[in-house]
Amino acid sequence: MCPLTRQETLAVLAAMGIELPPATKLPDDALQKRLQQALNGAQSASRVLKATSLDPATLLQWPDSRAHESMGRNNLLQAYQHSQGMAVPLYENPIHDARQTVMALAKAWDDGFKWVLIQDHAHDFAICVRVITVLKADEETPAIVLLYRSDTRATRLRGAQWAQHMQRKYGPPQGGLNIHATPLEQKLLLKLLAMNGKALSPAYTPEKDAIERTFRTSFLLPLGPLSYADIGKLNNDPGCVLCGQKAPVRCKQCMSVAYCGAECQRADWSDHKRVCRSLKDGTWRTLRFVSVLPGMEGMYAARINRFSSAHDIRSAPRRLDPDSIPANIHGERLFLVKITLRRKTQDSFSIYDRRDSIEVHFIQSEDPALFEEMRREMQGPRGNHGGAKMYRWAKRISDWELSICVDKEPQTDVKW
Repeated sequence: MCPLTRQETLAVLAAMGIELPPATKLPDDALQKRLQQALNGAQSASRVLKATSLDPATLLQWPDSRAHESMGRNNLLQAYQHSQGMAVPLYENPIHDARQTVMALAKAWDDGFKWVLIQDHAHDFAICVRVITVLKADEETPAIVLLYRSDTRATRLRGAQWAQHMQRKYGPPQGGLNIHATPLEQKLLLKLLAMNGKALSPAYTPEKDAIERTFRTSFLLPLGPLSYADIGKLNNDPGCVLCGQKAPVRCKQCMSVAYCGAECQRADWSDHKRVCRSLKDGTWRTLRFVSVLPGMEGMYAARINRFSSAHDIRSAPRRLDPDSIPANIHGERLFLVKITLRRKTQDSFSIYDRRDSIEVHFIQSEDPALFEEMRREMQGPRGNHGGAKMYRWAKRISDWELSICVDKEPQTDVKW
């Protein structure tokens, strides 16, 4: 099966919440790197694979018949949607479909199935899978260790021969199972399996049947939605917004995007002009912020939003230090911030960016006139979120100050 094309890679990234300009000139290897980073984020690889590799010889077996219940990964938004019966249609979003397939593999193992055929409805493409075991990657994470091989219509005979061999070897009731997957989902699964195969300890050499000599060894971890921080990091481009190269040129009208030169700037104009023109003649105000609300110094706190998972919530609390200067990863560039009004007292705004690099507060007593101006904007027609929050362009101008365009709503698809 051919690997993901450039357009398919862009489609998968978009499905994961990573949007790139339609005219992007990022090299294919840069796109593949971003996809790999996204998939590692979706399976929490940096947390689960503490040694950057998986060595089955050092891991315990996962408890019998309990892999499926531990394979699910959702954030708060998806948990709510599930509770309301808002099902996501199958065969439309490749990453969602891949998550379902991984869970189906775990359920098959729980039910006693040792081998699986993942194939499209037309039977043009298939992935032959034999599950070797399910191990404890950590206390919360099962790892499905498996052998796999991709087949096409041209090689379907060898796939059928393998399936017959599996049926003879294992027989009912521990036979095989068919899982339907689109060709795009299968390409995505093969990408993930190839990635994870490289992270498997080279000392691990499971026994193969003679008919499986061309099979590869890999593993699958639970797949979930990207975290708030991952979405911010993977949507951030320090270089030219189109090609990723060094970007000495910045849009003179809005200063919100950078380019390597005039050619990329012209190519991106049809996509960028709406955002650019939205900042024209905007009213910019300077506000002084604090990093900790009065009375909360030294306490522990965590911010939870719709992208938060159960693990995020457990690991998020941090000690609040009023003297700690928030990081400035944006330099002199404009960046989007979310501004929310404190619900109970309504005497402060919380301000943070999508990368979670800055989380600060603007207190009413610091500048009552500006605070009221921002409240009117939030609760007016340009607020657009029921008066509870708004998004605005901002620029860091000192350790403890932000300049914010208060009266211009960003003309871009905000996903956080």
